[in-house]
Amino acid sequence: MSPLKKRQPGEHVRKLFEQRQKSAVLRYALAIGAFIGGIFLFVAFRYSFVGIISLLGGVVTCYHFYQNAQYLMKRAGDAERGAQAETKVASLLLILQSQGWKIEYNLRIKKWGDADVVLCSPKENLFVVDVKSHGGTKVYKDGSLRKQYGKKIHDFREGDLISKVKGQALEVGLLKNARWVNPMLCFTRGYVNIPGNMIDGVHILAANDLVKTLLSLDRSL
Repeated sequence: MSPLKKRQPGEHVRKLFEQRQKSAVLRYALAIGAFIGGIFLFVAFRYSFVGIISLLGGVVTCYHFYQNAQYLMKRAGDAERGAQAETKVASLLLILQSQGWKIEYNLRIKKWGDADVVLCSPKENLFVVDVKSHGGTKVYKDGSLRKQYGKKIHDFREGDLISKVKGQALEVGLLKNARWVNPMLCFTRGYVNIPGNMIDGVHILAANDLVKTLLSLDRSL
C-alpha cells in the first residue's frame, strides 16, 4: 500500500475560496470601472446620443460584472464552509490517530475530485469520507439522496452525491491496490433521517456519529 501523504484538512476548498474571492474582488473593481467609464464618456460626448449609448453600455457592463462578482462571493462562501467542515471532521478524527489509524486529507485522484478524507485502520481496512456542510435534514426521496427544509425537499446542487463517493472509493482502491474501500458521506450540519443510515452501499451520517461508525465498521470487517 502506498504511503499516505501529508495534506491539510480543507486545503483544496480553502484554495478555491481564495481564488473565488480574488476573482470576485476583481469583478467588483471592473464593475466600478465600467460605471465610471460610462459616466465619463457621457460627459465627454456632451450628453449626446453617443454619450447616452456609452452611459447605457457602462451601466449594463457594470451590472454584468456586479452580478458575476456576487455569484463568485457566494461560491467563495460555499468553499469557506466546506473548509470549515473538513477541519471540524479532522478534529473529530484525532482520537483515531491516537489509536493507530492513518489518515490522509485531500487525496488527489484521477476522477471525482479530491477525496476529502481517506482512513486506514490498524486492521488495514480502508474508508473514504466525502465531507459536506449542507444544512437541512438528509432524506431518501424518489430514489435519491435529498435535503429537506420543513416541507420543502431539494436536490443537491452538486448532483448525485452517492455516485460521487462510490466513484471516489473505487479510485482510492485502485490507487491503494485495495480490493475494497468503504464509501461514506459525512454531514457537519443538519440531520440525517435515513433508515439504516445507508443508501446503495454508502454510509450516510452526521459528523458526530462518524468516529463510532468507523470503529463499528472496522470491528465488523
